[in-house]
Amino acid sequence: MQDAATQLREFGIGAMPVLSTAGMLVGMLSERDLVREFSNHGARLADMKVGDVLTKAVIFMSPKADLSEAMRTMNDHGFRHLPILNEGKLLGVISIRDMLALAIPFEGEISKHPVFTKAAG
Repeated sequence: MQDAATQLREFGIGAMPVLSTAGMLVGMLSERDLVREFSNHGARLADMKVGDVLTKAVIFMSPKADLSEAMRTMNDHGFRHLPILNEGKLLGVISIRDMLALAIPFEGEISKHPVFTKAAG
């Protein structure tokens, strides 16, 4: 588990795909998974296997999906990372950070919308 957490830190990423030896996506390991399991198991988390902690029910996108579909999927499910699969093979992972970078060229259009639209209930 420590190796996986170290990779997240060293690469500056919030989640990473976990693949089988055949290269198929087994699940995603995220910072949220680590926090959830740490709150449940404390220091014993270090002795757990990645396969016991990762999210196995992964929602993914096709490389043919458009950006708005990916954004809606991430928003609807509260994800910050979304794997892109083609015929079961991982092509990559798109993140909220990636989405923000893609939105920058549309800054003029986006700036017309207020940041604060309604108070929390």
